[in-house]
Amino acid sequence: MVFSSARARQFDAQFERLRRTFSRCLSGEAGIVLVEGAVGCGKTHTLEAVTAHAAKAGALVLKAYGTSADRAPLGTLRQLLDSPRLPKATADHLREALDQGALDAAQPRETPGGDPAGGTPPHIQGAREFRAALCELASREPVVICVDELQLVDAESLQYLLYLATRSHSAKLLMVFAQATDSDQKDAVFNTELLRQPNFQRLRLERLSWEETTHLLTIRLGLPDSADVAYTWYEVSGGNPLLLRAVIDDYRTAGAPPRHGRAVEPVVGDMFIQAVLTCVYRSGYTVSRLAEGIAVLGASASPELLGRLLRIGSAGTRRGVAALDAAGLVGGLAFRHPYVEAAVLEDMDPEVRLDMNRRAAVLLHQGGGATLAVARHLLAAQAADEPWAVPLLRDAAQQALAEDDAKLAVACLELAYAACQNEELRAGIRIGTAGIMWRLNPSASERMLEEPLAALYADRLPAAHIGRLIELLLAHGRIEEARGAIGRLNTVMSNAGPTSLAQFRMTARWAQDSGAQDRGPGAARQSEDGGASRTPLRSRGPSSLSTITAAFSGFFGRGGSEESPVAAAEKVLEVSPLTDATFEPIVNSVNALVYAGRPDRAAPWCDSLMEEAERRRAPGWRAIFASIRAEIALRQGNLVESAAYATTALDIVPGSDGSVFIGGPLASQILAYTAMGKYDAAARQLSRPVPEALFKSIYGLGYTRARGRYYLATNRINAALGEFLMAGRLAQLWELDQPALLPWRSDAAEAWLELGDREKAANLVSEQLARNGAGDSRVRGVSLRLLAAAGDIENRSRLLGQAVEELQCSGDRLELARALDDLGRTLRGSGELGRADAITGRAWRMAKECGAEELCDRIRLDSGLEARDPRPVVRPVSGPLGPKPTVPPSLGTKLSESEARVAALAVDGYTNREIAASLFITISTVEQHLTRVYRKLNIRSRQQLPTALRAQVDEIA
Repeated sequence: MVFSSARARQFDAQFERLRRTFSRCLSGEAGIVLVEGAVGCGKTHTLEAVTAHAAKAGALVLKAYGTSADRAPLGTLRQLLDSPRLPKATADHLREALDQGALDAAQPRETPGGDPAGGTPPHIQGAREFRAALCELASREPVVICVDELQLVDAESLQYLLYLATRSHSAKLLMVFAQATDSDQKDAVFNTELLRQPNFQRLRLERLSWEETTHLLTIRLGLPDSADVAYTWYEVSGGNPLLLRAVIDDYRTAGAPPRHGRAVEPVVGDMFIQAVLTCVYRSGYTVSRLAEGIAVLGASASPELLGRLLRIGSAGTRRGVAALDAAGLVGGLAFRHPYVEAAVLEDMDPEVRLDMNRRAAVLLHQGGGATLAVARHLLAAQAADEPWAVPLLRDAAQQALAEDDAKLAVACLELAYAACQNEELRAGIRIGTAGIMWRLNPSASERMLEEPLAALYADRLPAAHIGRLIELLLAHGRIEEARGAIGRLNTVMSNAGPTSLAQFRMTARWAQDSGAQDRGPGAARQSEDGGASRTPLRSRGPSSLSTITAAFSGFFGRGGSEESPVAAAEKVLEVSPLTDATFEPIVNSVNALVYAGRPDRAAPWCDSLMEEAERRRAPGWRAIFASIRAEIALRQGNLVESAAYATTALDIVPGSDGSVFIGGPLASQILAYTAMGKYDAAARQLSRPVPEALFKSIYGLGYTRARGRYYLATNRINAALGEFLMAGRLAQLWELDQPALLPWRSDAAEAWLELGDREKAANLVSEQLARNGAGDSRVRGVSLRLLAAAGDIENRSRLLGQAVEELQCSGDRLELARALDDLGRTLRGSGELGRADAITGRAWRMAKECGAEELCDRIRLDSGLEARDPRPVVRPVSGPLGPKPTVPPSLGTKLSESEARVAALAVDGYTNREIAASLFITISTVEQHLTRVYRKLNIRSRQQLPTALRAQVDEIA
């Protein structure tokens, strides 16, 4: 048993007193013992120990217990007659006495004046007969009467017992009572009269101490005798033996094995929950209501507020809280464990709980309680009918957002929306909720826009909210609907100037009218003959990539000054904390870096923002950044990484199949799997259902392109061409026809090349180069590669060399591998086998690093390389591979010239043997240079080398 095992010393000392009392009883001296303790602290066990000892000594044991379910007059004492050892004659005598007493209790007694009688028991004769029968029995053998739950015994039974206790000092009779501490149902007269008896003793049972809890865990679970081990067990159980035994049983039921020498966490299960409820409701009506009040009020609980909420006096409140504390259920005015609070709340009558929460909200509001505390009670009551409720819920939503509790903020606004009667305010609440829901689930946020959209189409949406609706539509990429909303806003505000897309913070115009792009040093520009020249990059005018920061132009104080789009985007990212107000500009800024050709700068920002979103419990934000990160990885040629990020974005957002958001990560997955050669996996993603609205959104552009790339890779050329052209038409319609955003012309050119129409392919690529200008080096590199394929053989090597240069600047290793492969085949066709083998080997290794197995196989088959090790033997060449690398000052000051050259080639994928052959040094020297580079840059491998070290070569030797 828990009681005897956990606290043997204290129990033995108390039980020794009981044994001595029983010994005196055997010699004819009656005894009275009152065992008190909180519910679950061992009172019943003590009675069982007494009865077992007495029965073993030959005494007649009569047992009864009080219960609130049966308060019939003398009902408790009738239980004494159930003992099988009670002689029949005595049982009959006792029954007659009890029957007489029941009749007397049922008949009102009047005074000579006609009023009901006062304090004299009306059934004194029955009590005398009852005492006489028991004393006669005790004259023949010792009698022990045990009554448990004394506070629940009916009043008539208490009067009989009190009569017996006060008039039986010289009898072989022991009376043992057990009673809950601090119960509001105790009979004060009965307890006071017992105290006056010379043969009365009181035993107080306390909760287990830390040491006793530790000792018990050592015995029952074999845990080390350490207070550290028992800490959480004591906190959960409060030292209540009943609760501790329940936690131990739950732990064993869960099958958790004991771990010697290590802390073992308790398991809270059904046994513990039932034990908690037993402790609460056996403590009496008032105590159980106080437990419910504490559970409802939570951190707002105070004695005064509890009393007002439950309409209980201050004395009753103090007594009830003391009872809960004595049972180990509460510490102060808070439950020791959240599971205890949850169990009490769950067991409450639903209507009672709703009403109690409603009244708690009113009382807290009247008393100037915290806004969030009042709001939580309104939410629990699902009622906001007070005139102050809607404004308070809106304030609470803002406070919840400040604490990064978006779920609570959304719940507050949903309740405010349901209770609000003002249509304009309701519209604002719904649109605001959609903006906040983005933190949690972009798909759910998008669905919330359907209602204000319907109101807009019905001309019921107030003009004050149309602007924010447009911003959200654009942020979700729903371009077609945003265009319609802008038209309606222009109609409503006919006196004002026309509204354009550029007036809103939006995701849709990351690359519109791109002019000067921030690129790495020495970026290539197109020359008149369609090639590329090495002229310094100059700004041609304001770039609309800067429009992503339009909302912050006043904040930065730039006025009309021009600023590089990359610098502007990074300034936004550097100074803007991640909040609901800054989320869209931050997303736009990251995208600006991506579409300005700087995925290398966007990646660390995106990683940091993903971590922050997870830390701040914003899975929706994390999904958005994961989707962007998938595209960044794709633009860097990291196919496996791209697919993984896209999967993360899709897994974070439940129910995304009905949202246009699904198009973003799905497109990345399809493109990645297609490039890997995993066509079955790509087909499975293409078979996922997508909403029709996807193809009216910016995500539809990427999805349509991805579907076309899959068709192209699986030899459905005409279908692929149709997809690319459809994406192009939509981009033109929406004024989003920018190659950095959607290179549909180069995609279509590949399809035309497969169909044998080199002229159409060349025209499309030339048009794309013209639109790109001195823009994205990735777009230029891909375009030059395709232009080489569509052009004459004599210009092919030169164009492919320029393509390689551009793609090295872009950081897209997959497209670089494709260009190198084309260059290797061209050189092989012209008989330059040494250079062809070296370049083809580089192409294969890059494709392998990217995870593009299909490209690896094609390179191997086309070049005739060995299957086991397709890297060719490096043949001596006539000179080094290009000029000295251009190293940023921050790195150049750390590295020597030789170290920088070696590191630059390592970044480009050369092996140590190839670097040695290219620079005419030994492999050992290469290894020494790299070791010093790693130490100076504080990195550990060549995979961590900064891409800024990449060599920029004028000629592939």
